[in-house]
Amino acid sequence: SFNDDILKKIGRIHRSADVYRAIANARQVGFENISIDLIFRLPQQSEADFMDSLKQAIDLDLPHYSTYSLILEKKTIFYNLMRQGKLRLPSQDVEAHMYQNAIDSFQQAGLEQYEISNFAKPG
Repeated sequence: SFNDDILKKIGRIHRSADVYRAIANARQVGFENISIDLIFRLPQQSEADFMDSLKQAIDLDLPHYSTYSLILEKKTIFYNLMRQGKLRLPSQDVEAHMYQNAIDSFQQAGLEQYEISNFAKPG
């Protein structure tokens, strides 16, 4: 996510500015094959928020992107919170819209889907 509030809520130690800095640093030292992962269906994430993160990611003009729906694994904090009714996640309908929006947005940006979660520039 590029939403600092969501990143904080899910326990990530980086912020969106760190993503831009890391990408710039990688490019500066000669890395060209850079990829990022975006997770959707995060706690309290709206479709609009995901679309904003998706746009920011695509604007980085990277050769590869992966996007995944949050999966709740047993024995994790999120799984335990969900079982206690304390984890507000987007509905399955919203999750499906997020995924379809990702497919459409990547396609419009000229990125091809080659696996269920992976999109890349041709070649």
